Amino acid sequence: MVGQTLKKQEGFTFLEPNLEELVKIIELSKEVFQIIEYYKKIVKEALPNSKITLIGSFAIPMCGKEEFDLLVEIDDIKRAQELIQEKGAGRFGIGPIVDGEGYCRSKKRYGIICELHILPKRHKKIKKYLDLIHKLKSNHSIRRKYEEFKRSLDGVTEEVYKAKKEKFLKENELI
Repeated sequence: MVGQTLKKQEGFTFLEPNLEELVKIIELSKEVFQIIEYYKKIVKEALPNSKITLIGSFAIPMCGKEEFDLLVEIDDIKRAQELIQEKGAGRFGIGPIVDGEGYCRSKKRYGIICELHILPKRHKKIKKYLDLIHKLKSNHSIRRKYEEFKRSLDGVTEEVYKAKKEKFLKENELI
């Protein structure tokens, strides 16, 4: 599996990003949007009582990594992860639960990865994710600057990408 490491923990299989993998920046296209909608449908079928929101670059919309993020609001994170793995027809592996946020990550399909950020309703991180999207949507100048910056990261390792992205967001008071 390119770009991911398969791990087992507590009887579940999950995928971790490979920090040495080179990042590829892509544009949001009709095809990418269709893939996002496809994965949203899979998650909604597995978790019918959840609220699902596209977050990250493609929510702005702007270019981004070959990966998109879905925020899944539901009360029982661990059970949500189990249901995603059971009902997701092998599309997702379970990730860790860190600071009250659960993760699930798809295998790379259709040239893109789907990462789920599973949070209990009203968790403080939900506001953080949505505030970032609002700031970028409402400030075209910073959005263009951020998009230009993201394009400059095409070809760097995942580890470098994460570090530079966090630095940019802090320096520009986006987080």
